[in-house]
Amino acid sequence: MSQEQPVDLQILNKVRHLIPESFKIERQKKWEVLKRKGLVQRILLKSSNRFKLEQTAKYDEFCDALDQATYGNNMDVIKQFENFKESIKPKIKAGQQFGTINGVESLDLNTFETKKGSFKTKQGSTDLIVFWSSENEKSTRSLNELNNWLSLNQNLKLQINPIAVSLDDDANNFKNHLKNNQLTHFQHYRYSLGWDSSNAFQRAMELNYLPKIAVVGKENEVIEVTRKAREVENIIKTYWEAGSESEDDGKYRELLEQQTFRFIKKALTQQIADLLSQNKSFAKSDFIRLSLTKCYKITQDGSKEIVERSHLKVSYEVSVQSTQAIKLFLNNVTAVLGKDNVQVKRSIVKDPTGMLDMITSGFQDVLKKNYKVIQEYTIRSEYFNYVHDKEEFQPDVKVVSKKAIQNLTFKEYQAIYAQVLPIFKKYQQEIDDSDDDSDNDEEQEEDKRLIFDRVNELTDCLKSGLELSLGQPFQTIQNYHPFGKDQVVDIEHKDDQVLVVMYWDDNQQCNRQFTQILKVLLVNEEKFKNKVRLVALSKHKQEAYELFFLKNQGIEEVVEFYFPREDNQADQVQYNVKSFPHFIVVDKVGSIRIQSQVEDIESIITSYIEESIDSLNQKGPLNDDEYSEITQFLYSDARKKLSQLNNKRQFSLSFIFKEIDQGEKVVRFAPIIEYTIREGKQKYLDAFLALLNKVVPLSNFQINQTVQRTLNLLFPGKACKLCQNELNDQTQQYYSPFSDEFYCVKCAEVFDPKAAGYKKFRVQDNLVFFNAPLVDKSVLNDIDVYRVGNNQKVKRGDQYTQNHALDCNGCDGDVKGFRYIVLNCLPGKVTDLALVDFCQDCFNEIRTGGPRLEKIVKRTKIYGYNPSMLMLRVPFYMGYYDY
Repeated sequence: MSQEQPVDLQILNKVRHLIPESFKIERQKKWEVLKRKGLVQRILLKSSNRFKLEQTAKYDEFCDALDQATYGNNMDVIKQFENFKESIKPKIKAGQQFGTINGVESLDLNTFETKKGSFKTKQGSTDLIVFWSSENEKSTRSLNELNNWLSLNQNLKLQINPIAVSLDDDANNFKNHLKNNQLTHFQHYRYSLGWDSSNAFQRAMELNYLPKIAVVGKENEVIEVTRKAREVENIIKTYWEAGSESEDDGKYRELLEQQTFRFIKKALTQQIADLLSQNKSFAKSDFIRLSLTKCYKITQDGSKEIVERSHLKVSYEVSVQSTQAIKLFLNNVTAVLGKDNVQVKRSIVKDPTGMLDMITSGFQDVLKKNYKVIQEYTIRSEYFNYVHDKEEFQPDVKVVSKKAIQNLTFKEYQAIYAQVLPIFKKYQQEIDDSDDDSDNDEEQEEDKRLIFDRVNELTDCLKSGLELSLGQPFQTIQNYHPFGKDQVVDIEHKDDQVLVVMYWDDNQQCNRQFTQILKVLLVNEEKFKNKVRLVALSKHKQEAYELFFLKNQGIEEVVEFYFPREDNQADQVQYNVKSFPHFIVVDKVGSIRIQSQVEDIESIITSYIEESIDSLNQKGPLNDDEYSEITQFLYSDARKKLSQLNNKRQFSLSFIFKEIDQGEKVVRFAPIIEYTIREGKQKYLDAFLALLNKVVPLSNFQINQTVQRTLNLLFPGKACKLCQNELNDQTQQYYSPFSDEFYCVKCAEVFDPKAAGYKKFRVQDNLVFFNAPLVDKSVLNDIDVYRVGNNQKVKRGDQYTQNHALDCNGCDGDVKGFRYIVLNCLPGKVTDLALVDFCQDCFNEIRTGGPRLEKIVKRTKIYGYNPSMLMLRVPFYMGYYDY
């Protein structure tokens, strides 16, 4: 009885007719032992040929047929044929014609003007073509290396035609990179569409993985494609010395006797695999692979011819510490198989620990040259947080040990960092470029992590000497230029003025903050005049924000915008900027009071304006007696004054004591009172603080406060603004808090599907819906102002989409059409769980008392929802909370 044919060959038989007859298909069976995986058996189908670019349609036809043939098979078979498709897909590789690059624009480095067209490689020249992107650090590094290599080898440059092709989808990024980097030894082009998956040439060059470097010979044939700049010189010299040679499909294969091969296979699977998997001597980052291969050539009629039975091949990349372990392991393997049956194909001994020592040593040398030393210090922060359910203060202590260079100035930091950065990059790049073997990725990541952790440790040490903390004096921020001007100015604090610095980037949270800031500045223009200065410092250079200022025309006339000379400048380290937005608030005497995100900037500014300079100057280091008096007070009956503030979303209170221990010197800061409270509830906190003031004057504290503003709505309206029909407390109706007008349901819900944008609606405000008659009248009061929003409209250039990026709380469905925000659920500060939303269908059920209303109420009971609650109707998607 004949043995049943393997599944992969059965599938291949169904689709072989779609493969050109010239293709030689091989079925490779490989046994591999990896240190971390153990024994793995693989079956690979490979082809000696690939479909040509002009055969892309035929390749797609083959892939479609193969997908149908493999449908229903297990993942191993599907993966096997996915790899086979990769082996025959159109790909530009050594020995093939390079072809023409279309859809590009050339760049003139003198005028920085672009011209659309295409290019071909020069007949009779050696072309060096680098595919890169300014957003891909590895590719920009490779392009810089090759540009430097050409500048140092002018004779070679005369014989080479260097071309750089960018895949930046943003022309400004492309031009700005070339303006800032002197890459003058290359002719520059850019794909007009950036990465385009429909472009056959880009797919064949696999330009979704950058960099890609192609060396093309004098007859337009590809000599080699690589991702490593350091290999280019050898590729070109070898080509010039030996001439162009295509791949030799009939290369020598090992064909051991069947009996010898079976002996090696049996020993590998039954004995040697255990030798490696049970070996505990190797480090986590050591890579070891043993492989054994048997290969058949499959002819068009389905018959097979054996073309390879290999020896056991060994590849390893181990650390210096594992040198003896790998020698002993290989001795054991050869003792089992015999020396003649083992071939070491790759042997690399790496020294990541030595790299760590070299990085640290280089860092110390730089410090020594700059007459700086590292000192250890401890930051002790003690928190007393008010706990609502216990109605008491709960202590929490955080102690952080750090190393830093004390009294480091801004210029000293810049100088030292500029000297250590090349050391860090050298070893990071050495690990990054060490090996392209995909099986080695996991071990290589371990080495990268070691280097990354050490670099971060030393960088943090350097940064810590520069970082400023709460209570310390504000230091001038340098190297920024104002909007529309090139002259660099310093951002300084002025006595008797509150300074607010907002670090920002073009993201959703910053855009939401700007909406609030614009309103605050315009409403308080006279009140803040000469008393407050608000500046916005950008993360990147000005040219990165062209679209932002196009969408927000005129914003620069209200807010002072400044832009850095370099991205991610050292002042961001100095002020602990880790995310955007990030606020620095400085009081009248120049002390840093806030370094964080801020919810209500208006109440903070207002409270700081009202502080007197005399009381601010009285704030000094905390002494032991004052500390004891404060902590005893927090445990006294005075805390009962806070019992009325029993909602943690609406009230939080913390006392913070902070000190820095530098060994011989202990620096204490003024104690901090930090609280968030709902508007109208201040009287309960004031009673508590009045008792504290009798024990320790409040003028000794730094007080950071956020007041959550609320509003009350009148109901009902008397008549509809548009049709003048009567409204009463039994009539469902809409209200615009922005124009203070009421509308009947009929007028408010007029919708013109043929119109565009807001013109679809007769009433173009975001409207509050009253589900009259109101059973619960309390829903009209104590509503968070932020929930109502700012009646923001879709900006020019934005899409009028009604697909909102959230799920309905009533049915878990997508919110399409109108979004209805419940104004009364989860009152309090903005959190990840701050809003309850309904879709149009659920809103209709609530309004009409439909059959699903009971289910909707049950689902949202956890949030305190009832059908009398008010809902804000938002027509278009404005971003999360950005309505």
